[in-house]
Amino acid sequence: MSKIKLPHASGNSMSIAAPATNPASDLTLTLPTTIGSADQQMKVDGSGNLGWATPHPYEFSLWYIGSEVDVASATQVLEGWAESNAQGYERLGTAPSYSSGVWTLPSTGYWRVTSNIIYFHTTSEGDTWCYALQHSTDSGSNWNAFSGSGGRLDSGSNAKKYSTPAFGVFKVTNASNSRFRVQLQGVSASVGKVHGGSMVNDNTDTATILMIEKVANI
Repeated sequence: MSKIKLPHASGNSMSIAAPATNPASDLTLTLPTTIGSADQQMKVDGSGNLGWATPHPYEFSLWYIGSEVDVASATQVLEGWAESNAQGYERLGTAPSYSSGVWTLPSTGYWRVTSNIIYFHTTSEGDTWCYALQHSTDSGSNWNAFSGSGGRLDSGSNAKKYSTPAFGVFKVTNASNSRFRVQLQGVSASVGKVHGGSMVNDNTDTATILMIEKVANI
């Protein structure tokens, strides 16, 4: 096996060797024209040209519901989300695209969702209240729950509020057909609302919020 040997002035050397097995054809790796910056990693463009890239495996965006959402179905997709407008907020990386209650993930990797959804009812008592965080790998034709939260409503009280946090992680192997949504489950129609409010100036309640994070590359 041939190699290029680079001797050190003190006597030892560093070598670059050919592959251990014979490649299918002659291969060429073209070195970059710079030495890169601190903490950058070497990348290849698929044609043998080497370069430098700054890794950003972690990304996040924060979302909230600005207006109250009526519960109209026992299996209702929760809509009305918008990206945070809170003072000082700035997303990191690329935010998922959003439309009608469904997010499309921008890249492959491991994604984590953390939610704090506030529900309140007005007249019904003893009903269950829950929601599911769902992921689809076929552009929304089928959905699988990877986390959720909920409980049972108190009896004998009106306008009770329930804060129900949940979090979970799912793997995206194909960003073009990967989707995420929040679905209300097991709730009788017209018995309550999901709380909506401003993230900037809401002195009465914490806004219903949801954070979407990319925590690692595949």
